[in-house]
Amino acid sequence: MADGGASDMIMLVASLIVAGIVSAVLIQAWGGISSALNDGANQIEANEKTDATLISDPMNIDWNPTTNQTMITIQNTGDFTLNITDTVVLLNGSTMNVSQRGITPSVWIPGSIVNFTVQGNISLSVNDEVYLNVIVLSDTLNPAQGVYSFTEVGRIV
Repeated sequence: MADGGASDMIMLVASLIVAGIVSAVLIQAWGGISSALNDGANQIEANEKTDATLISDPMNIDWNPTTNQTMITIQNTGDFTLNITDTVVLLNGSTMNVSQRGITPSVWIPGSIVNFTVQGNISLSVNDEVYLNVIVLSDTLNPAQGVYSFTEVGRIV
């Protein structure tokens, strides 16, 4: 009987050690999952608060074939301040050079309007239907940077 009690005690101590190690691993894994879920929720919230709208008439894109450029006007309709210099425009799938037209506003706060010059090495003709894709990023990095994109079908005039 003495041997049975000692071996039972050894098995009990070994089981407690293994249980302690397993619980530490599970707690650490849960912490990682919880952090990832929190980061994902922060990104979703930032994306929901980032929004913009084309206020130029997409059916009247005045394309200059000599300079290969046009102008568009976009309004920040979200809750976050947007980054003017990180705005991306694709016209018919081609990445365009985008620059702010004029100096105001210097900060793209919610509700404000920015005029952009869009220039690229593409050939467009009058009455061409084009896809205009716009991607905007928020200036806010805490807790995450918001991203919003929209697509408009336009006509070259």
